[in-house]
Amino acid sequence: DKGTPSKSKTGKIKLEKFNGTTPIEAYLIKFETAAKHNGWSDDDRLSQMTCLLSGAAEQLLWDRGDGGVNTWEQLVQLLRDRYGSGSQQVLNLTKLQSRRRGDGESLTELAQGIRRLMILTYPGVQGRMHEDVATEHFLRALGDVKMAIRIKEREPKTLDETLRIAMKLEALELSASATENKDKLSD
Repeated sequence: DKGTPSKSKTGKIKLEKFNGTTPIEAYLIKFETAAKHNGWSDDDRLSQMTCLLSGAAEQLLWDRGDGGVNTWEQLVQLLRDRYGSGSQQVLNLTKLQSRRRGDGESLTELAQGIRRLMILTYPGVQGRMHEDVATEHFLRALGDVKMAIRIKEREPKTLDETLRIAMKLEALELSASATENKDKLSD
């Protein structure tokens, strides 16, 4: 799995390179885990992260010119400015608002996509309001108003609960549809 820390033979944790295509906050959590485990100082962190940058993310070092990046804090700020959710919050909100269930997409995949966009759009926000907003986006993304109303009638409190209800209703609808088709064939 790209970006997942793995123990090397010496007991040190090694990280995959960062190319800017994965969320920076998730990568920084893994990086900090490895840094603590490996006992890195801030200078070590700066050296390690500099060597782990690749592709478009590596360009960040060139963009700094002769001044370079001199501290760990400076590098983290540059990465967050370029790849963090703050700079892409409007884009992520637009994606969240326009998200619709794709052909052949499972309800679980839809919920995971909504949760991912919620985290990118509202980093660090949790609690009841977060779950309510995620649930509303999920219900809109279903593209099935009748099913959304049936789910709302059950007053789910979380996105996970909403997902369970949606899966149950979808299974019941598929079963009823199969029975109806079977009955028509036997007539």
